[in-house]
Amino acid sequence: MSDSLVLVTEEPPLAVVELNRKRQKNALSMALRDELEAALGALEADSRVKAVVLTGGGEAFSAGFDLKEVIETDFRAFAHRAVEFTEKTYFFKKPLVVAVAGPAFAGGFDLALSGDVIVAAEGASFGRPEIRFGINTLMTKLWLRIGMPKALQISLTGETLSAQQALAIGLVDRVVPAGELLPAARTEAERLARNPLSAVMAVKRAARTVPYMDVRSAIEYEFGLTGEIVAEGSVKQILRDYAKQVGIVRE
Repeated sequence: MSDSLVLVTEEPPLAVVELNRKRQKNALSMALRDELEAALGALEADSRVKAVVLTGGGEAFSAGFDLKEVIETDFRAFAHRAVEFTEKTYFFKKPLVVAVAGPAFAGGFDLALSGDVIVAAEGASFGRPEIRFGINTLMTKLWLRIGMPKALQISLTGETLSAQQALAIGLVDRVVPAGELLPAARTEAERLARNPLSAVMAVKRAARTVPYMDVRSAIEYEFGLTGEIVAEGSVKQILRDYAKQVGIVRE
């Protein structure tokens, strides 16, 4: 068995990234987070890869941050690195499909929310138990996905959600039998990989940015992204071909 805390299997145009700290239920130690950041950075730079699947394997997605490190590390330093980790996963530029089996708790829940598409196995569970230990819950990514009222309820109660409950509130996109989890996640990634990567990446950038803007600034930002894509030149020819195909422009 590999000693690597993160396993990467490249299957262009896809790549599968698996957390590999199974005995600790993939608790997010600093070493694991460093390896995951490095893996995602390499895949971002790999032109053959158009979409990525992130999984924890068949038993647990992640139990959250490594509590031993939380207790023993100066928390200001810990929080600084945790913010950097969140930025690098949440703002991963290429399509990211997260496949969740077993528990996704606390920081593991937060990591799952980095996915553009989240596929859950029937036995998966999602929880933010921090409030029970007297710690405030990180809500930003959660409310952006499901809205503030539901995010607040989950954060204040610390209750655990089943896969079906998560599906009902829009937290996950699909629930499948455990044996079909990785194939289903690959199917979703393949769908995302079919479209031109530059356009997909622009949509992701907008989705991660415009919620914090006023309406005018958001629209201007999205048009700016479109301008960057059109300036590449190849898009113009695609538009010309499409216009001819549908009869907007004739020879």
